[in-house]
Amino acid sequence: MSLAAVGVTDEQLRLYRYLLRSPGRGAGDACASLGWDRDRVDEALDGLQDKDLVRLSDRATVLVSDPAVAVEWLIEQRLGELKTESDQVTAARSMVTSLSEDHRHGVEEAPAGEIERVDGLDTVRERLGDLAFFTFRELMALVPGPWDQADIEQARPSDLRMLRRGIRWRTVVGPEAAADATTTAYLRELTELGAEVRYTELAIRRMVIWDRGVTMVPADPDDYQRATLIIRQPGVVANTVAWFEQVWGAAGELPAEETANDAAGPPLSDLERRVLDLLTRADKDESAAREMGVSLRTFRRYISDIMLRLGAANRFQAGLLAKERGWI
Repeated sequence: MSLAAVGVTDEQLRLYRYLLRSPGRGAGDACASLGWDRDRVDEALDGLQDKDLVRLSDRATVLVSDPAVAVEWLIEQRLGELKTESDQVTAARSMVTSLSEDHRHGVEEAPAGEIERVDGLDTVRERLGDLAFFTFRELMALVPGPWDQADIEQARPSDLRMLRRGIRWRTVVGPEAAADATTTAYLRELTELGAEVRYTELAIRRMVIWDRGVTMVPADPDDYQRATLIIRQPGVVANTVAWFEQVWGAAGELPAEETANDAAGPPLSDLERRVLDLLTRADKDESAAREMGVSLRTFRRYISDIMLRLGAANRFQAGLLAKERGWI
């Protein structure tokens, strides 16, 4: 045990304990008993005096303060400092709404082109992530065909963040998407977290709408990964929103699962398997993060995403649910 939390070093604590057990002793006695030189003892005594744990009438006479009073005072002082820091951090949170509004206004007022073409799969995925990050209220999507596992792994972090932020997430899928086990498993995973998914047999085209102000459609209807168009033209966006609402209103529930295996959820990525493995065997997050070669903050974000995916309230429950589903 130590008093480091209230600013007392280990050396100061050791000297303080000696003086408590040896009333009436001075600096010279401490040197002999502790095996320290005089400078070391004097430095520790000065630290103890600064914290009112001892009083020095001279270097030969040390008056030791009652720990029940002196240490308790240090604790109260530190708790007061922590409360002040906590109040300041909490006050900073009140700025989030205002800053987010400034940012939203800036995004809306930015002189972006009304139609932007984005070429290449990596760039398309990057822009999808950007648009999802800056979504404030609602996402609407039409998904005629299946997603491959790479698409899902790319989309999962931003989809989970949107759902955590309370953004309404609505998607209508067509027969090909609904027939794909990987796609439907992922969609069912999201519905457990609050997403809304419906099914239609209408002929729909791939489309995503963010906050009823930006629409993304493939430049080539037959190859959505090659290039995409990001449209901000109000008239076009309003028409895509109206079309989505029409499809949504006529759509029904996603077809029931046909096999028990579907209920186990989508396949885990290699990264998720590593995180779950470390979650069940690593003693500390720091060592787990080092083993993965990522920052502590990133590792904890991975854990948070997995807990959200499992619907777990804590890490222990996440481990149990992962075992129940056969993930680990």
